Amino acid sequence: MQNLLFLLIIGLPLGEARVSGLAGTSVTIADQPLALYVNPALLSTTLDRKLLYNPLGFQFNNQGNNIVSRIMNSFTQIGFIGYTQPLNGFGAGLAGYQDEDGGRGILLGAAYPLSFLHTGLSLGIRYREYGQSRFQPAFALGLAIPGIKFADVPGEISVALAARQVEWFAIQAGMDYQIHFLRFLVNFNIRDPFAEGINRSAVHLATLVTLEDLLGFDAEFGGGWASDDRWGLLAAADLNLCHINLSYSNGPNTNGQIGFSFLFNIASTKEVEERLVFIENERKNKSRITSNTYFTQGVDAYNESDYDGAIQAFDLALIWDPTNKDALDWIERVQTEKITAETDALLAAANAAMRTKNYLEALNQAKAALEIDSANSEAKSIAKEAERKYSSVIFSQTASSRNSGQINALYQQGMEYYAAGNYKAAEEAWEKIEKLQPRSKTVKTYKAQTSKKIAEQIADGMAQLKIYERKGQWKEALQLATYLKKLAPRNREIKSKLNNYNSKIKTLTAQYESEGIDYFNRGYYVKAQKSFYSVLTLSPTNATAKNYLERIKTKLKAKDADALYLQGVQAYSGNHYQQAINYWEQVLAIDPSYENAARNIQRAKEKLAQLK
Repeated sequence: MQNLLFLLIIGLPLGEARVSGLAGTSVTIADQPLALYVNPALLSTTLDRKLLYNPLGFQFNNQGNNIVSRIMNSFTQIGFIGYTQPLNGFGAGLAGYQDEDGGRGILLGAAYPLSFLHTGLSLGIRYREYGQSRFQPAFALGLAIPGIKFADVPGEISVALAARQVEWFAIQAGMDYQIHFLRFLVNFNIRDPFAEGINRSAVHLATLVTLEDLLGFDAEFGGGWASDDRWGLLAAADLNLCHINLSYSNGPNTNGQIGFSFLFNIASTKEVEERLVFIENERKNKSRITSNTYFTQGVDAYNESDYDGAIQAFDLALIWDPTNKDALDWIERVQTEKITAETDALLAAANAAMRTKNYLEALNQAKAALEIDSANSEAKSIAKEAERKYSSVIFSQTASSRNSGQINALYQQGMEYYAAGNYKAAEEAWEKIEKLQPRSKTVKTYKAQTSKKIAEQIADGMAQLKIYERKGQWKEALQLATYLKKLAPRNREIKSKLNNYNSKIKTLTAQYESEGIDYFNRGYYVKAQKSFYSVLTLSPTNATAKNYLERIKTKLKAKDADALYLQGVQAYSGNHYQQAINYWEQVLAIDPSYENAARNIQRAKEKLAQLK
């Protein structure tokens, strides 16, 4: 009967199974009701209501003739009960305890995050059945800085400092280093630092290994050692609403101790649903705010007659919020006005060329207008008339030539190349004609006219290269510089830029690849994915990046959906539409209800189709 009663008592908090299994290394990880006793600052890391109950534990007794009698003579010494919950930015909790000196009491505490620094305080009362003062005040206070990241250091570091006066005065400081699935902890504890002639300091070391990826559910295994001859082993599993800890510990005052604890997440179905709705509404509100910001930028660009800038801004507004009706109406309006303005300008240039009998240029401008508006009747009419008159002029000039058929065919080729904007090929056609008709003024005029177009292309291309360089779009710069080299093979500046771009791409590819591997090893899969996509942007056949991207797909979880979505938006903003599609498809794979991702995939596919 006595043994049964022992199973139900509330025991000392330092005997909580998780902490016992880590040999008391707890000042940075007691982010549950036990934080009321160990380090109240960690109460503000609690995002859910939690109940910790440590109902069962045995300290082995060697007395008895057999194993059964030894177990029956063992007694329960482990136990703790506490409750915590978030409260308007604070973390608050209440716990009952029995300390190592036989006292029992209650602690009430709260914590609040001040930027990166978490601070907390617990106050309570302690009672014991013997001694001069049966009722004594008890307190604990603490500081914590969780999740510190350094640029050149993989993983995260947390530090904490706590002091308490319960059964005695104690100070505990510690550091926690987490990298990928490994966690290393070190604590330094001082008990009764002001007591003369007593050295009760101890160093505590512990390690935890998370095996979620291997087992398919959240499980931990680890252990700890302390310089005061304590050690422990821990196994833990997270079973959705309940986290179970099982530990074995040994020390100078114990002969082997087994402990269990159960940490419950307490939330009703209604609360869970309300929280999910709140999170979704917050996400939508942020998207709407960003969308409206881009919409305003689009209107400003339109008022300045910057059609391209306005369309880009409205497009991004729709990526952030596909339901933004104002942005949808405006982008259609501006696109229509842009088409009209560009077509009118080209038709005006075509008519001016017809008046000066420059039929080749008239045909070029009319064809450009038809590329924008294929149904434009005026452009069709000008193109037809310009082609007819061009052919008539050429025929009249070559009719008496010995090679009239060959020359006419070359003129026809040159016209088609010029009208299509392929000025280099047109120039080659004029050069062939010039060899057959060295004195022809017509071919010399066309050749000079084409050379001017090529010079304009090179000048525009060099200006665009500066824009690519400023934006860091080295692959696009390399492609454009390669094209410009075909137009001007002897241009030294273009050759120099080509060498620079190739070197830059090689360096950045290695940098992004190394960065991606580092992020992957640290468990930052979304960041790793971004780095490997950057590798493929520069080097589309890179096998290492492709391999890691396939591995990352199996690592992503529902909590990564927002980060992936934003990476897709960023890729889309940089005109990397296929990357954006890849990101949003992964969002839908882990969260099929993500509506904006589905809508934006369609929008990105339309952009890709336009590029083709």
